[in-house]
Amino acid sequence: MSCPSRSVRVTVRNTGTQREDFTVLKNDDSATVPATVAPHDSKTVTVELKEDRRTLVQVDWANKQIETRSLTANCKHAAAAPHKTAPSKLPHTGPDTVLWARAATGVGVMLTGVVIFWYGGIWPRRRDQVFAKKTTD
Repeated sequence: MSCPSRSVRVTVRNTGTQREDFTVLKNDDSATVPATVAPHDSKTVTVELKEDRRTLVQVDWANKQIETRSLTANCKHAAAAPHKTAPSKLPHTGPDTVLWARAATGVGVMLTGVVIFWYGGIWPRRRDQVFAKKTTD
């Protein structure tokens, strides 16, 4: 996208052997942009976006959707904020070693087992006698 004109260039490439017609549609109640591209050629169509609104730009060919992109023009904010360059290496966000994570998982599993074993011993409490007592007669 180029600022301050809020325009987007949409390039369509024809890899076939005949001329093809296509249209560029937007969901902002503006007119569609019809165009024709020659065989083995490309055609660039410029589409204007509205400021600070998300616009769905769609390319159709033979009443079939080819590509759709959701774009937002932030030209007012882009002039105020400097552009940051992408980092050459992603920052490290995970654990330093996996050993402590494995130990924590093992302790958690053991505690869960102890709680289940304890709870299984106290539940269900039955007050009546399940098995008859052995009597010596």
